[in-house]
Amino acid sequence: MKRYSFCPVCGAPYPGIGFAVERQNLHRCAACGFEFWQNSKPTVGALIVRTEGNRHFVLLTRRGIEPHRGMWDLPGGYLDNGEAPVDGLAREIREELGADIAEPRFLVAGIDEYPREDVAEEARFVLGLYYRCELVGTPILVPADDVTEAAWFPLENLPVDIGFAANRRALAALRTALETGASSTAG
Repeated sequence: MKRYSFCPVCGAPYPGIGFAVERQNLHRCAACGFEFWQNSKPTVGALIVRTEGNRHFVLLTRRGIEPHRGMWDLPGGYLDNGEAPVDGLAREIREELGADIAEPRFLVAGIDEYPREDVAEEARFVLGLYYRCELVGTPILVPADDVTEAAWFPLENLPVDIGFAANRRALAALRTALETGASSTAG
């Protein structure tokens, strides 16, 4: 959990007056009463599937930013404050791929560590909500935003350099769902 030096509302110093840790995720300023909850940040990821015959392909993007710059990733990202997950998923796909999605179906959820070296926080944790979906029409694979490349990979032959453990678990859940016909799991 991030330790703060000053209250962001009244500026009271910590330690001393500043924040007291009342619960694992809660800081409360003793001077003004401001509460800061430190929770996992919600994210969405797209498992975009294309089927040719009996083979399934999944669309991956190459990360253009840290962490895991240059590694393969699932398209997606952080939800905006108050944004519904499916709306955020559609927004992220438009931002990263310039495309729209169809039939998003929840598949799996998982917690992952989002390491950051550019901030004082040791690590940020994310709650990833993964949806299986398809692209509308012919995809125009012109990556934008925080990706540098997009490519289709056979589900049975994915690259080894996939960033984030939760992405690898989501891809495994997709593989299982396609093999068994299952619709969703939690994790």
